[in-house]
Amino acid sequence: MLLQDSTDASVRCYVKSGDYSKKTRQFYSYGNWNDIMLSIKKFDEWIHKSREGDRIMYYRGFLFAPSKQKLSPTLDLKRVSKLAKRVYDAYNISKSIILVHKKHDDFDYEYWAVRL
Repeated sequence: MLLQDSTDASVRCYVKSGDYSKKTRQFYSYGNWNDIMLSIKKFDEWIHKSREGDRIMYYRGFLFAPSKQKLSPTLDLKRVSKLAKRVYDAYNISKSIILVHKKHDDFDYEYWAVRL
């Protein structure tokens, strides 16, 4: 983004420039928001395509006990733990994302990754 002065010296306006200036969304959703879990493949795709400030919700529920979550209880602990490990490894190794969660209710959280 370039900062350019307008005709009035007290007013400044921001002029977007570049190939990605038409991008208006700051978050990505692959599919419906009712989907509670992002695939590892889609997460990796987001890591490679995202820009600073982009965010993605990669899981909704309770990562540590998916069978107790309220939205869609699952016994597929292996798949949930693989996603959690992949996201945590991306956080530890690349240092290009931060991890955020938001609590809605008991055993009901949103887990977000935010690109730095």
